[in-house]
Formats: sequence, C-alpha cells, structure tokens
Amino acid sequence: MGHVAVVIFAAFLAGCVTAFTPTEWPLGDGVIPAFSVAGTVTISNAQSSWEPVIVFSGMGQKLSSDLKTITEVMVQGAQKELQKNGRSTATDGSKSIALKVKFLQSRIIVGAFHTRSRIEFQAALGNGQAIDFVVTHASAVVSQDLNGCIAEGVMTLFKDERVKAYLAS
Repeated sequence: MGHVAVVIFAAFLAGCVTAFTPTEWPLGDGVIPAFSVAGTVTISNAQSSWEPVIVFSGMGQKLSSDLKTITEVMVQGAQKELQKNGRSTATDGSKSIALKVKFLQSRIIVGAFHTRSRIEFQAALGNGQAIDFVVTHASAVVSQDLNGCIAEGVMTLFKDERVKAYLAS
C-alpha cells in the first residue's frame, strides 16, 4: 500500500474532525437569584490557548474547538447574567473576574441515549482569590450539552458564596 493510501486509510479510521463553535445558551429568569454588587465589575477572558481540543468524540464524529473561544462564550454569558441579576449597592469601586476554561468535553452515556459534559474552569477574583470549578451537564443533543455546560458554569459562578461575597464587598 502506498504512503498516500495509508494516510487516507488512517484518516478514515480516525474519523473526521468537525469544528464546534460554542454559542451562548441563555439561562431563564430566576435561575440565578439576584445578588449584590458594590461598584463596577469587569469580566474578562484569561485563557490564552487557541490550541484545538476535542470536545466530543463518538458515534463516528469528533468535534473540536479551542479553550479561548469557549472561555469567551462563558465571559459573554457571565456579563449578561451580571447585568440581569446583579443589584448595585454602591457605585464606587471596581471588581474584576478573570475566567479561564481549562477543559470542556462531552461523552456518550452508554445505554442512556444522552451525553454528559464536564467543564473545568477557574475564576480569578480581583482580590487575589482563585476559585476552581467543575460542573457537569447532560442532554440528548451534543451541541446543547456542550453549550448548556458552559451556561451551567456561569450559573454555578454566580451562585458561589465566595464570588457573591466578593462582589458585594
């Protein structure tokens, strides 16, 4: 077998890799209870890696994205939820939250006809505190599973007592 045929055969066995573009999965009203915010808050993307990562592999399909793009979707969702649920208690002062997604992947749950995703991210607060989070989500549709997991991360961020205490201080 020639070299080209071996490469084509190997690519066939590996399966095609399709780009996955994460999108914001909107959270419903009331999912995140209102929280106090003293001053202004800046939420930023602290992830620097554009390296491709496989976020799903199964059923003859592979999806890839990059952690910088995934983090940006989380930042956008967090900014919207901050505007929607943050209740200003003071106008002086500034706060910051730097988000960094370290891992996102969805896996097929055998026999359950759905996927379960896991996101690992860090929130570096402006007071020097860094908080690591691990969040899971499940859905029957892979893209909904991955996007929903990012949204669950945002929800978990703003329900965390350490984050709420920092924002209120």
